Amino acid sequence: MEEVHVYPVFICDDEPRQITIIDQILGKAEDILADNNEIRFRTSFATNFEDAVKYFDQNKDEGGIYFLDIELGNDKNQNNGFDLAEIIKKQDERAQIIFITTHDDMSLITFQRRLGPVDYIVKPRNEAEVRDFQERLVKTIDISLDHLRKFNYMKKMTFSYRIGRLVQNVNVDDIIYITTTSTPHKLLLVEINGQAQFLGTISKYANSNAMLVQISQSCLVNPKNIKAIDLKNCRVQFVNGDVEYFSQAHVGKMKKMLDHYNYDVVEGLISNI
Repeated sequence: MEEVHVYPVFICDDEPRQITIIDQILGKAEDILADNNEIRFRTSFATNFEDAVKYFDQNKDEGGIYFLDIELGNDKNQNNGFDLAEIIKKQDERAQIIFITTHDDMSLITFQRRLGPVDYIVKPRNEAEVRDFQERLVKTIDISLDHLRKFNYMKKMTFSYRIGRLVQNVNVDDIIYITTTSTPHKLLLVEINGQAQFLGTISKYANSNAMLVQISQSCLVNPKNIKAIDLKNCRVQFVNGDVEYFSQAHVGKMKKMLDHYNYDVVEGLISNI
């Protein structure tokens, strides 16, 4: 069944006609860039800096594509597209920013301010340049979508937790299991090459990490690092020899895991072939 991927898009330009042009190109890009899955863009817009800031205060988009006119109003030194980009990047770490401008000599500023835009495109000055503008925009949208897909994949394969102000990132494949400890709200992370403790709850990390499976109120596991499952005694043995118990409520889930990971049954103990 074909999936529909919806991407938030925000356009800020003080020329309403330019917003209309970009919106029309987005409509064409939905058909041009669709592959095995359908692509849809959910578009919002503003015509000035203040309305744009108000939008971001009220909407917390993630993984969005942003078309920003650099010159927003008469004063080009403040409340411009560069300032808006800084606000966006603090809110949306996956933001794909595309600057649209009437000048072709301002791209150095994006480097100096570490804004990392996907592209820097000059507005068409006449009808003859419109076609090139459309083609450039579609290619840039395609690049933005590719960046988002790669970012989403890396995020899916990375487990992040915080110790104080320090954020630790772990490859999900290295995680064996996560379990509660005797200290309230403190979890134990058991990896292939070590352990770590940090604050949090099992339910919180279960909801935000699709690659891990919750087998009880106190344990979250990586199915790839399970060595054996004992359905009769509700036990899981991991590749490092550790054993954890799963609840009766999760027996059905464990049976599905057996089918998915092709486990074998040996005298009541189910293990990898």
